Amino acid sequence: MRALVRPDFTSLPLRWSPRVSRFLEQYKNEPRYREVVRGWMRRLPTYRPGMVAVLERHGLPPGLIFVAMIESGFSAGALSSKSAGGFWQFKPEVARGYGLEVSFWVDERRDPDKSTEAAALYFADLYARFGSWELALAGYNAGVFAILTSITRYNTNDYLTLCQIESGLPWETTEYVPKVLAVAIVERNPASFGIQRDGGEPPRRSDLVTVGPGVSFESIAVRLGLRSDELVQLNPAYPRKRTPPDRGSVSLRVPEGRGRGLGDLGPGGDYQLVRVRPGETLARIARAHKLGRDRLRAINGVGDDSEVTPGTAIFVPRPQRRAASATGESAKPSKPPTAPKAGPPARPTAPRPTAPKSTAPSRPNRG
Repeated sequence: MRALVRPDFTSLPLRWSPRVSRFLEQYKNEPRYREVVRGWMRRLPTYRPGMVAVLERHGLPPGLIFVAMIESGFSAGALSSKSAGGFWQFKPEVARGYGLEVSFWVDERRDPDKSTEAAALYFADLYARFGSWELALAGYNAGVFAILTSITRYNTNDYLTLCQIESGLPWETTEYVPKVLAVAIVERNPASFGIQRDGGEPPRRSDLVTVGPGVSFESIAVRLGLRSDELVQLNPAYPRKRTPPDRGSVSLRVPEGRGRGLGDLGPGGDYQLVRVRPGETLARIARAHKLGRDRLRAINGVGDDSEVTPGTAIFVPRPQRRAASATGESAKPSKPPTAPKAGPPARPTAPRPTAPKSTAPSRPNRG
């Protein structure tokens, strides 16, 4: 371990501790951990240039990129059991507080550039509050108030001291900061851990194009001669694989030199927007519009019905196209009603005679 090259302290100002050694032993000797780290290192070159540029522009240590590595493994779709998502694993309320949109149609936690901007602002706030990068990362993991409570209770603001006190910090937080330093050391010494430095996946070169509302990635891919998964990889902030239909045009990334001829693309069907009301479910909306639930889920890219909450705007086919949208055929005008065929004239019928009313006087009441 003494022969390992450590990251420069200005790049990642964290101190060595016995927990760092334990993580390094795991990454070196246990194949399953080594495979996980190998996958992280393979994706690192894709996002490193952009993320480091954002961190340095905010005057932050570039080694903070390893926080994103252990949080998500550089996977845009990573989602924790506590609803933390995206590259930096923001919870929805924290993400919105730092300017990210988290909605049904858009999740900017999954955008590498915008989420890194938000993470940089959050790191700067944490460091300004605690004055130590170790406590700042602890606050990133456990929350600001958990760290403030520990500092007040045990009368120390030294991270390693708090780790040594029983219940000084949450157990996960005592592991979190050493793990960041450990993966940074592995990145500097890949051969020592059986990891081949093969250059990884380089950043994807792309162009920005303007696309109208409600356009599916599949339609764009067909127009540009691409695979739809290429658009998904370049635009992870749109989890429904469709541009948001509840606003104007948006900017999408497409492979470099392939962004022409998209101005006239529409939603790919005759749809209307319906806003979900309190108490409504996707199945109920589908029944109300005489539509199969699976078809409605496919149109809107819904994986789980619980994702559709009150206030969400979703697509449904317009009435005249519902039957057509289910079969892929164009709607046909219905035939005009035909008049009934004329038959022989009906014979007149004589009125039936009625019996004459009785004129006899009524009998008096003798009660």
